[in-house]
Amino acid sequence: MPEHTGRGQITGADGRAYSRRGTRATPSVADELIGSGAGLVLDMYSTGQFEWFSENEARVRWADVRPHVISGRPTTKQLGKHEMWNAGVWQADDGTTLVYLTGHC
Repeated sequence: MPEHTGRGQITGADGRAYSRRGTRATPSVADELIGSGAGLVLDMYSTGQFEWFSENEARVRWADVRPHVISGRPTTKQLGKHEMWNAGVWQADDGTTLVYLTGHC
C-alpha cells in the first residue's frame, strides 16, 4: 500500500502492515515461526516482486527453500550452485508474524 512505502513496511496479502523486527533470523527460528502458522514472504532479489504464502503453503514452500537459507552473506561458491536466502522476522502491530526471505543469486 502506498502509505506503507517509505516507512519500512510492507503490506501483506492479509492487508496488515508488517515491519522488520530485529536483524537476520536463523533457519531454526524460522522453523518455529512457520511451524506455528506464520506467513512466508519471498523477496525476489530485492526487486519489489514478492511472493506471499500462508500457513500450509508457507510450510511447503519453506521446506523447498530452507536448505538454502543462511545467516550471513552468501559466498560466490554458494551462489554458483543455487540461489541463497536470508531470513528476517517481520511483525504487524497486532503481533501477527511473518518470515521474510531476501533472495540472492
